[in-house]
Amino acid sequence: MFSRHGAPVSIGQYLTLELQARQQTLSQLSETLACPEEHLRQVLDGTEPLTAALALKIERCWGVCMKLLLDLQQEHQQWVASTYQMPGGDTSPEVG
Repeated sequence: MFSRHGAPVSIGQYLTLELQARQQTLSQLSETLACPEEHLRQVLDGTEPLTAALALKIERCWGVCMKLLLDLQQEHQQWVASTYQMPGGDTSPEVG
């Protein structure tokens, strides 16, 4: 079985790498996608989630499958949730 070390790449990290590889600025992508630059910045920073609608726009612009983008986001969110440590050392959140 494959074992990974460390956190999976976040959607913000992935999109930042894509921007760099394509030599494109956030402003240029914002204009191409007809999406506010501030919103894209928040997605890259991880303060806002990538929506299906935005993932579809990125797919149409770059040819990167929206399912891949959304799966990357979900995998990272699951990793964050599973490694979150509650105060006092308990790692399981209360269900209530």
